[in-house]
Amino acid sequence: MKLTTLQYYLLLALFSLMFTSFWSYNAFLKIEQENDRIMTEAIPISNAASQLFPLLLDQELTVRSYLLDQNDQTFQQFKNTNAELKETIATLKMMDERHPILKQLLKEEAMPLIVQTDGFYEQQIRWIRDNQIEQAALKRYSGMEYINQFRPINAKINRDIDKIIREATKRSEQASSSAKWVIAVVVSVAVLLLFAFLQTFRLERSKQVLIHRSLHDALTGIPNRRAFDEHLETSFAFAKEARTDVALILIDVDEFKRYNDTYGHLKGDWCLQKVAGTLKKYADDFGQVSRYGGEEFAVILTEQADEVFHVAERIRSEILQLNIEHMAYQPLCRVSVSIGLAVVRPHDRMQEGDLIVLADQALYRAKSSGRNRISSHEAS
Repeated sequence: MKLTTLQYYLLLALFSLMFTSFWSYNAFLKIEQENDRIMTEAIPISNAASQLFPLLLDQELTVRSYLLDQNDQTFQQFKNTNAELKETIATLKMMDERHPILKQLLKEEAMPLIVQTDGFYEQQIRWIRDNQIEQAALKRYSGMEYINQFRPINAKINRDIDKIIREATKRSEQASSSAKWVIAVVVSVAVLLLFAFLQTFRLERSKQVLIHRSLHDALTGIPNRRAFDEHLETSFAFAKEARTDVALILIDVDEFKRYNDTYGHLKGDWCLQKVAGTLKKYADDFGQVSRYGGEEFAVILTEQADEVFHVAERIRSEILQLNIEHMAYQPLCRVSVSIGLAVVRPHDRMQEGDLIVLADQALYRAKSSGRNRISSHEAS
């Protein structure tokens, strides 16, 4: 049977619709696969690798604090940090061969140094627990030598992390570009065109959600530790060039473990959300608020560094005025915070970690001297 011209064009349109529908489905499927790879591969690997240096620095601070107070709680904090470091290393060891540069960097440079550092801290802990305090005190600054050796390795890791993220994003963009080409091809098919546009908008929103998730804390909605590290690095570079000060405020919720034990973890999450909301409300105008980890928060100030004590006192006062009941915290019986702050003017021999150390030491003094107070770094 001979087809009419209209039937021929209708049949051609039908085959075109079937072909382009299949092509379109594959193109959008590829975008989703690339976005899934960002979520399930690039971001977890990046987050795990970027945690190595902060965890090493946390170990150094915890061991040094343990040398000063020989407190079981400080020792437990060291064990928790060490366990988290080992868990991070185990995650990175499962990394496949699609990231050969980072895999080789971790195996040949990072891991050997981490093993040496672990050995040093284990020796320090043994000396302290055996009451050989003087011997441990002679080596108390040696840990920073390992930290400083790790800095260039950490810089290499961060460069390769950025490369992994860029490559993942590039693959996603290439897939998106292919999808747009499909849309152009099937522009004459109205239903398919509408579907393509809806898919494009949905995937773009998904991409923005992925970026937001990688830089924000899921519980409180404020920037996370990775965003804090990036902002502190940027602030340091700006202040060094402009020859201005950088201030760091570290905030710790007092007796938060007791709060969780008393009221439960759901109530504990609610408490952290209330504290984060107060910080964002009263400190965001001055600097960037971040969740530093656990029940700790941080505020970085640059242009308003001279207002740091005023900002810290406002934070302490406003959180106290939330009147969150905490009956296990006597005699105050309500949630309060301890605050450590430090202000520095960056120079060539100073790193971001030095400011964190100073603020953390001030925070320790605030907690050890009674809590619900502010302690600042005293320049020597």
